[in-house]
Amino acid sequence: MKRRIPLAQAHALAEDFITAIYPFCERAEVAGSVRRGQAELGDIEIVAQPLTRPVMGLFGPMGETDALLDFPWHTWGRLVKNGPRYKQIFTPQGVALDVFIVRPPAQFGLVFLIRTGPADFSRWVVTPRRKGGGLPSHLRVRDGAIWQGNEVIPTPTEADVFRVLGLDPIPPAERKPLWWSAKEHV
Repeated sequence: MKRRIPLAQAHALAEDFITAIYPFCERAEVAGSVRRGQAELGDIEIVAQPLTRPVMGLFGPMGETDALLDFPWHTWGRLVKNGPRYKQIFTPQGVALDVFIVRPPAQFGLVFLIRTGPADFSRWVVTPRRKGGGLPSHLRVRDGAIWQGNEVIPTPTEADVFRVLGLDPIPPAERKPLWWSAKEHV
């Protein structure tokens, strides 16, 4: 059963999880309500970019594999969702631990910004300006990345996402949608 816990308890659990998963990751960060400093929360969101490891065959390297395939997810609680880009674990503390896994073409900065939220801000970020959102209308968001035509715009950090949006970085606790009139920002 999902329950709400105080920020300090959620932050400690999130940091413990980051410590455990980090050896399997190029990067792992706490996102969501914990990052925004909400007083009480019902879930913990983590964004993780896995390390890749070479796969060796009889005659040498055969490609790469994802290090998170070796992570012992079940040791953190009941694994409820187990997809390649999203895992959900119900912890013994009764909290949902949501792990968003960044795999190409997804970009860490965009996924981190979206998963930090809040939800209305995230929707605004991915909505084209011609519809009142923050995304320049010649761009689109798909598969966790910002695209211009057939090319991914690199956004390894949140600062890169804000640069693409033409905005100064906004601290997580201050994020709200800035819906614009579509006539003004086409």
